[in-house]
Amino acid sequence: MPSYAVDSARTALMATGIAEAVPEWEDLPDGRRRPSGTQASDEASGLPLWQVEVIYQQTSWGRTTTVTNRVTVAADRAPEVTPFTPVRFADLAVEVRVNRKSGVLIETWRASALAAGQDTAGGTDTAGSVTDLTPSAKGTRRTTGRPAGESGVAA
Repeated sequence: MPSYAVDSARTALMATGIAEAVPEWEDLPDGRRRPSGTQASDEASGLPLWQVEVIYQQTSWGRTTTVTNRVTVAADRAPEVTPFTPVRFADLAVEVRVNRKSGVLIETWRASALAAGQDTAGGTDTAGSVTDLTPSAKGTRRTTGRPAGESGVAA
């Protein structure tokens, strides 16, 4: 699955103020999947996973649209973000895959932490450095050399 690094300092992401627990999924005997009612955790650090909802503009095929997406972050508590304010992430990456059933492209956004200087449950640092909410090693990521926010994938 292709993974692209995204420079969140150069990509205008706005927090919607929504941060929710990522559910653990369970496989049912009939082959379907559903949320199990327990929170998923990061494989490397064991910390609970949270999704921070963001809104941004995207241009595909010459048409600019507003898109919301969720960025998964591991932290001991839910990240607290102020609604409709800029948000930055450390080690932000997006993985792109095709849904086998529908043929639609799916983006999965992931970061190691929220950037410092923001209202976060992991702490606020006004020096402009990154507050690392996860002690885990970063996953395997591939950089394509494309400008930030440009995945080269048409929606």
